[in-house]
Amino acid sequence: MNITSITSSRFAALVATIATISFAGFARAEAPATEKDLIAILKSDAPPGEKGVACKKLAIWGTKESVPALAPLLANEQLSSWARIGLQNIPGPEADAALRDAMGKLQGRLLIGMINSISERHDAKAVPGLIGKLSDADAGVASAAAVALGNIGGDEAVNALQSKLAGAPAGVRPSVAEGIILAAEHLLAAEKFSESAKLYDAVRATNVSKQKTLEATRGAILARRDDGVPLLEEQLRSTDQAFFNIGLKVAREVTGPAATKMLLAELDKASPERQPNLLLAIADRGGPEVLPTALKAAKGKLPGMQIAAIGVLERLGDPAGIPVLLAAAAADDASVSKAAKTAVSQLQGAEVDAAIVTMLKKPEENFRLAAIDIVGQRRTVSAIPALLNLAEDSNVAISTASLKILSDVAGVNELEPLLKIMMKNPQQSAVERALSSICVRSEKPDSTSVVIQKAFYGDLPGGEKANVTKKVKDLVNHGTFAVEASNNHFGDPAGGHVKKLRIDYTINGVAMSKTVEENETLTLAASTTPPAVIDPLCAAMSSAPKAAKPAVLRLLRLAGGPKSLTTVRSAMTDADAETKETALRTLCDWQSPDALPDLAWLAKTTTDEKFKTLALRGQLHLISLQAISPDEKVAAIKEATVVIRNTGEKRLALSALAEIPAASSLALVANYLGNDDVKEDAGSAAVAISAEIVKKHPAEVIAALEPVSKSANARLAQRANEILAQAKAASAPKQK
Repeated sequence: MNITSITSSRFAALVATIATISFAGFARAEAPATEKDLIAILKSDAPPGEKGVACKKLAIWGTKESVPALAPLLANEQLSSWARIGLQNIPGPEADAALRDAMGKLQGRLLIGMINSISERHDAKAVPGLIGKLSDADAGVASAAAVALGNIGGDEAVNALQSKLAGAPAGVRPSVAEGIILAAEHLLAAEKFSESAKLYDAVRATNVSKQKTLEATRGAILARRDDGVPLLEEQLRSTDQAFFNIGLKVAREVTGPAATKMLLAELDKASPERQPNLLLAIADRGGPEVLPTALKAAKGKLPGMQIAAIGVLERLGDPAGIPVLLAAAAADDASVSKAAKTAVSQLQGAEVDAAIVTMLKKPEENFRLAAIDIVGQRRTVSAIPALLNLAEDSNVAISTASLKILSDVAGVNELEPLLKIMMKNPQQSAVERALSSICVRSEKPDSTSVVIQKAFYGDLPGGEKANVTKKVKDLVNHGTFAVEASNNHFGDPAGGHVKKLRIDYTINGVAMSKTVEENETLTLAASTTPPAVIDPLCAAMSSAPKAAKPAVLRLLRLAGGPKSLTTVRSAMTDADAETKETALRTLCDWQSPDALPDLAWLAKTTTDEKFKTLALRGQLHLISLQAISPDEKVAAIKEATVVIRNTGEKRLALSALAEIPAASSLALVANYLGNDDVKEDAGSAAVAISAEIVKKHPAEVIAALEPVSKSANARLAQRANEILAQAKAASAPKQK
C-alpha cells in the first residue's frame, strides 16, 4: 500500500484517536514493509509490544485484509485498544461488522471502548445492538450506548432514546439527554427544524441536569428560528444567571430582524447590570442598528453602559463616534473618561486629530484636560502648536498638563518657543522639564568629529608593533568607526603574541585613547547635541532674566559640548550670586572630560570648601570616563588628590581608585592604609583592587593586604586573608 492511498480525513482521525496513547514497545519496533508483514506479526507469537505497533500501523495502512487478524485481539486486555484503533480507521463494512460482533461479546471498559468506536464510524447497522445496551446494568455501557445512538441518529435510534429518557436511571439519564441533543443537532444542521425542535423540547421537559437543559434550550431557540424569539426573550429575562448567559450566547447566533428588534427593546427594559452585556451581544450581531444604539448608550448616565458602548464605538471606528467619544473623555466618572481616552487614542485618521485639536480650544477645563491627555497617548504632532498656546494658559492645571505632554512630543522646533515661555515664567519647573526632554531626545550618535592622532597594533605596550595610523584614518574617512583589532586588517607584526590595538584620537577636540585586545572591536563615536539646540540655549543666557538663568545653565549641562561649556564658564563670574553658584554646580556636574581642566583649576583655587569638594568629585568622575589606560587614570587621580584636605575628599579618591584594577591604583591606596580616619575605606578599596589583580601582581597584593588582614573589621580581615592566600599561592615557586 502507498501512502498516497490514505485519505487526509482518515489520517486526521487516526492522529486524533491515538495522540494521547503511548505504548512501551513502540521505540523498539521496526516498520515492516507491507500490510502482509503486519498481519503476520499479529498472527505470530510476537510480544504484545510488537503487536501493538503493528495494530497502530495498520490503522494507517490497513485494508479489509487486516480485519480478520485484528478482530480476535478485541477481547485481549492488553491489545484491545490497539486493535480497536486499527479497525476504527479501516474503511469498509468488514471493519464495521467486526466491531459490531465484538460488541455482543465484550463487557466493561472494553465494551465501552467498542461502542465509542462504533459511534465514531456512525454505523447505522449497530443501532439495534446499541438499543439493547441502553438497559445494560453497567451505567458506563448504557451511557456510551446512549451517546452513540445520538451520534449515529435516525428514527430508530431517536425513538429508543426518547422512550428511555424519562425512566432512565439517574446515572444514565444525562447521557440519554446528550444523545438526544446530538441527534437534534444533526437534524438542525440538515435544516429539519421542526423535528430537531421536538427533540430539544423533549430534553427541556425532562428532569435532567441543568447543563443539558441549557444546551437543549439553546437548540430549541435556534431550531424555531423567528418563532424562537419569545423563548430567547424568556432566557434574557430569567433571574437565573446561567439561563441569561445562554440567552446572550444564542443572541449572537440567531439571525433575522425579529431577534434584533426584541434585543433592542429588551436593552431598554433590562437592569443596569445586564444592559452592557446585551449591548455587546447586539454589537456582535452587527447591522445598521449597532452604531445608533452605541452612540445613545455612550451619551447615557450609566458608567457600565457607557464603557461598553465606548468599546463598541472603538471597534466600529465610525467617524460619527468621534464627538461622542471625546465628550465621554471629559466625563466626571474616571472609569468612563479613561475608557474613552483609550478608545480615541486607538482611532486612526486625520479627522480624529483635527477633532482633538478643536477640543483643545474649548473653554471648559475638563474638555481641554481630556484632549491634552489624548494628545499624549496618540503622540499627535499636529496638536503641538495648540499645546504651546495652552502652555501659557493662566490656568495652572492646563499649562502644566500641556507642558507635561510637550515633554513627550516636542522636538527641536519647539525649543525656542518653550524658551520664550520660560523667560516669561522662570519659576514654572514644567517648562524646564519639557526643554530637558528635548535636549535628551535630540542627542544623536556622532562620529564626524573623530580625528585620528596615532594608532598602533601589536604586542603592546613594549613589544613588536606596527604603526597603523594611516590604515585607521582611511577606515574612518570611509565611514567606518568600529575597527576590529585583527591580523586581517593590520597584518601580524608580533607573531606568537596576543596583540592589542591602541588608537589615540580626539572627539570635538577632546583627547581620547582606547585599547582593545586582538579580535575585539574598538568603537570611535560620541553622542552630540545638534547646534539647533545648543545655539538657542547659549544665546538665551545673554538675554534671560536673572530668575531664568539657573534653568538655562542646567539645560546647557544636558546639552553638553564645547560651546555650552564656554557659556557656563562665562556664567561663573556672573554678578548674580544664584547664577554664579548654579554655573559652578553645573561645571562640577559636567558629563564630558573636556571640563577636567576647569575642575582641576576650581579644586585648586576656590576657597569655598563646598565647591572644592564638588569639583574634586566631578574631576574624579570624569577621569573614570576617559578612554585611557588604568595607569593613566591613576596618575590623573594622584594629581587631583594634591588638593585633598579632609576625610570626605579622601573617601572620594579611594572610591574612584577602587574601580581601577591596576597595581598603580593599589599602590596609591596603600598610602592611605595608615590614615586612621580612612583606614577602613582604604582597606576596602585595597581588597576590591587586589581581588582583580591577584594573579598578575601577587607581590604587590601581599604587600598591600598584610596590614588589612589584621583589620578590626572581621569581615574585611577575612576577605583580605582569603586574597592573601591566593597571592601567596601564585607567588610560590613552582615545583619541578
